[in-house]
Amino acid sequence: MPSPVHEAVIKFITKGLERLDDILLDFIAGKLLSSETHTNLTIDEKSVICIPDILHVVTALTNPPTVIIPIMGEVAVSQSRADLLERLRNRIKAFPSIALLFIAEVQEWIPYSPPKRSSNAWKKLRKEEEVRSYHTFYSDDTPRSYDIPTEIEVERHTWHAMSTVHFQVWVQGKDGRIDIDTQDPNLTTRGQLFPKKSMDNVTLMMERGLFRMREQYAHLCQRVSPNTDVMALLAVPVTFPFVWDGMLEKLSLACMSMAHNRYKAWYDEVGGSKGVKRTAEEAFYAGPARGTRSRTRARTAALGRGQSLP
Repeated sequence: MPSPVHEAVIKFITKGLERLDDILLDFIAGKLLSSETHTNLTIDEKSVICIPDILHVVTALTNPPTVIIPIMGEVAVSQSRADLLERLRNRIKAFPSIALLFIAEVQEWIPYSPPKRSSNAWKKLRKEEEVRSYHTFYSDDTPRSYDIPTEIEVERHTWHAMSTVHFQVWVQGKDGRIDIDTQDPNLTTRGQLFPKKSMDNVTLMMERGLFRMREQYAHLCQRVSPNTDVMALLAVPVTFPFVWDGMLEKLSLACMSMAHNRYKAWYDEVGGSKGVKRTAEEAFYAGPARGTRSRTRARTAALGRGQSLP
């Protein structure tokens, strides 16, 4: 079960890409192309099977159809960067049509841990007869920001504390391929969205990749119908399809949802008298940190029921 933070980034970017895609398709006469932005779609090519978080697929309506993948994106929440980059190297080899590749890396200050026994949170929250609703959980007088993520502390326990959000973007080189290991500033760049926003270079690099995607649209149109006029399509301004501040607003609310999910999972696990029961999968993703006995039991129970967990 993906976390609210993970989903917030995916949904925000996906909506922006879909808006841009609609604009480009309006300048294509007839039914020449079909395009779709997918989240968590399984793809398989050259022995590489993967499920990217964000995948933009374009199909030229030739006979047989011609399929390309102009955009791929990953959202990594508290994951190993080295492992993530290795997966991306394999994907680039298998899907060379990718013109724009990006990753969003989200980290917390410290790995989440549930309230300790005898702590204020343990004593007060555990004795409550019912699990707190989202509204009740946040009904104290603590000031909260809805513009940027903030530390979520309830009953003197930290339930979520985002530390950083970084982006890295790659675009194709002159050879028509992406090089994950390149240091060329014309082909890759990094930026920080949070806590201090520095995203201008990321915006420019993503627009460069979107320009390349527009060229791919034109090429595919002419592949379907060689006499098609693509001048209007190539003249369409490609502007960045979203504002970074909007993503920060979504992340602020996602952090609050994540914190409440963790509280509910903990309340059920410590035996709240009327706690809402979770599935084994929910226990695994929202409960204590990976590696604890509770999480191991949740995973074992889920697998025993035939559920699939990564």
